Amino acid sequence: MKKVIFVLLAITIILLSGCRRRFLDAPDEMEVPSGSKVAICDDTIHVYKFVYQNDGVYLYYIDDVLQDMNVTDTIQEQAYLHGESVANYLQATFLDSQCIIDDYTE
Repeated sequence: MKKVIFVLLAITIILLSGCRRRFLDAPDEMEVPSGSKVAICDDTIHVYKFVYQNDGVYLYYIDDVLQDMNVTDTIQEQAYLHGESVANYLQATFLDSQCIIDDYTE
């Protein structure tokens, strides 16, 4: 009887560990939350586009090319260092005349 319980317990643990891994995996697609802003900044060399909310950067483009998550993470770190605010980061990085900020719509 102990062997049967041990086998059932082992099978249960194996099955649950597979489910746990699937729950912990990052989602395939990231959803931009409602109320987000889009900033388009032109420094005469490149055009940068930031889709953000508070301190979160969800999409980041340079010259209409979507940047990978490593580049986006760098921008997010800079936003954190600027008072946990993308708006503060944009003000410190660009002149007011270089950025147009609007509500984000897909």
